[in-house]
Amino acid sequence: MRGAIVLSLILIGCEASGIDETSADPTTGGGTFATSTSTSSATQSATTDTGPESTGGDTLGECELPPASYAEVAGCDAVVGEPGCSEGQQHVTEGSEIEWMAEPPHSGPHYPMWELWGEHDTVVPRGTWIHNLEHGGIVLAYRCNDDCPDELEVLRQVVAMRADLRVLLTKDPLLTGERFAAISWTWVHRFDAPDLASLLCFADQHEGQAPEDVP
Repeated sequence: MRGAIVLSLILIGCEASGIDETSADPTTGGGTFATSTSTSSATQSATTDTGPESTGGDTLGECELPPASYAEVAGCDAVVGEPGCSEGQQHVTEGSEIEWMAEPPHSGPHYPMWELWGEHDTVVPRGTWIHNLEHGGIVLAYRCNDDCPDELEVLRQVVAMRADLRVLLTKDPLLTGERFAAISWTWVHRFDAPDLASLLCFADQHEGQAPEDVP
């Protein structure tokens, strides 16, 4: 399903830079941390177009840190989702209040621990699942209760049909606007009516494109 060619987003004035961060060790339950330096895999090249507006309101040509790359996938004619400027990778204290520029957030400050992949019955905090995004995963977030069983079933199909990918499904009562969002590192696809084909393309194009590649 996934293409072999990884395309680089073309940006003006964006310079990829390493970011010092503290990464949790999943084998220890988060008790031991190691400092490392991560560098985005996105490659820069010249263009005459500043690109669309980011989810944070800045044009992509003004990014200090560029959006992630995406994969070219057979059967997906267009790139699904909108790119945004990366808000960095810094860790903050577990449970602390975080403010992001983008809504929903797609990068930036996050907690030291991440969650297991798959569907969650309880709300996974944004500060947690952004760490999942940093590790190359996809988050499917929704804002509905018992009034969207058919829509949720589509999201569950994505999790089941892409069992080999890192996908997390969680309720997000903080979502504004559309009731659903598919999110990867620096990419967001918002929708009110889930389309299975589009969501599968989003997962195939954006999974594994984040600064860190952690199972």
